[in-house]
Amino acid sequence: MLLFLSMLACGEKSTTDTSAVEPSGEPSTEETGTEETDTQDTQETTDDAESIRVGDLVITEIMKNPCGVTGMSTEVNGNGDEYLKIDCTDPQIADEAGEWFEVYNAGAGDLNLNGLMVHEIDDGNGDTEEEMFLVTQDVVVAAGDFVVFGVSADTSLNGGVDVDVVYDHGSFSLKNGADSIALSNSMELLDVVSFNDDEYPDLKGHTLSLNPTTISASDNDTGSNWCAASSAMSSGDLGTPGAANDACE
Repeated sequence: MLLFLSMLACGEKSTTDTSAVEPSGEPSTEETGTEETDTQDTQETTDDAESIRVGDLVITEIMKNPCGVTGMSTEVNGNGDEYLKIDCTDPQIADEAGEWFEVYNAGAGDLNLNGLMVHEIDDGNGDTEEEMFLVTQDVVVAAGDFVVFGVSADTSLNGGVDVDVVYDHGSFSLKNGADSIALSNSMELLDVVSFNDDEYPDLKGHTLSLNPTTISASDNDTGSNWCAASSAMSSGDLGTPGAANDACE
């Protein structure tokens, strides 16, 4: 990983242009267990991603397998709990338009993501060209707010998701089985989620949703802290992009 980060810092990896708009700045409704602080006690906005430290950014939601609902039924899992199952025999949303993931600013001040590297981690398959992209514009995320990364900003194609940072699906994509999302600057790995079908939920049309009671860069390493989202989006798929996650039952 240190070699990978040093290669990125030296420019040996190709980067993909990203288009970004600042999040709305509306205060998050997510309960983080912290009290509001006076602006005089709040840190200033970081200059860029080089100022971000471990724990400031937390990956909180992942849409790896969008559908666009063609049908839905109530099913019962092995624990006897009911859940909504999406019929995705005729997908209406392609991965190339509908994949996205969400990141939460758990820091004390605003964060500027300019220079943030989003990449896979080494999966041991011998592939030295791991997927990655670089945020190349100022994207300021307020403390306690979310930023949504997605492959398309067109809400008519992506399932009605308001995307803040657009990236190229050819440079970074989310596998439906095992894969990873990692956030880094040139100095260190800031957060990573390595998901798989055994420990993490795997329902088509549902996001992987981090329990809002376990939002930290360490708690999101554990599959049991994630569940399938239960709130419907405009497409009929289930997720809460840019907002507080559904509680995991």
